Amino acid sequence: MPPDNDFSEFERLRRALHGADTLLQVQFAMQTFCHFAGVRMLSYFHYPPIGAADFGPDIPIYAFGFPPQWVEAYRTQGFLQIDPLPRVAAQRTVPFWWSQIEELTRLDAAERGYMRQARQAGLGDGLAIPVFGPNGRNGYYAAGFDKDAPRPDESVVSELHAACQFAHLRFCDLILQSLPESVTLSQRERQILGYVVRGQSNQMIADKLSLSANTVDTYVRRCFDKLDVHDRVTAGLRGLALGLVA
Repeated sequence: MPPDNDFSEFERLRRALHGADTLLQVQFAMQTFCHFAGVRMLSYFHYPPIGAADFGPDIPIYAFGFPPQWVEAYRTQGFLQIDPLPRVAAQRTVPFWWSQIEELTRLDAAERGYMRQARQAGLGDGLAIPVFGPNGRNGYYAAGFDKDAPRPDESVVSELHAACQFAHLRFCDLILQSLPESVTLSQRERQILGYVVRGQSNQMIADKLSLSANTVDTYVRRCFDKLDVHDRVTAGLRGLALGLVA
């Protein structure tokens, strides 16, 4: 095995993430990588899918390198609701520069105000980086660079994107391990839940599967009980979040 100093920073990050057992270790691995990649500020937003056990109004955010007063304002002044960068990143598959935001979407007054405050805070330019995880468990990274530094070339941006994706997937692994034990459905229950997600009524499902409507109703109620829900929409959302629907 070659000595550690023969590895690239990206390979060191990959190994660190593979061995990370806690969220703090993932964060530290990313901070170390960002130091060598020229990233002076990084924030990470984790979006649990609707129906997941950890879904809620408070989106977990981790940040380092940003001015403390900006981080405090972001958390206390409702900036998350008016920051347009995560919204646009969620619609894309590749990173884009913060300064490109008005080329990519129409901003409302509050969003324009947010971008103006970000410029006034001296954050400079940076990259908005979308990341994707299992069953819609997605996320977003914001990476800021020194104001006077030249923009990194395309290969560096691609490597940073890959690093963020790797880190997000490791976050997902660790978070999913900490959640309550997953729901187990029988093959028939999963099949019927899949039809429920697709908007099929009990009678329509019964006709497709050559079952009685009463039998389908029984299976649907079992799904409701196991998923701890009371309606078809919530059952579908939770089934999708838990990976129970193909």
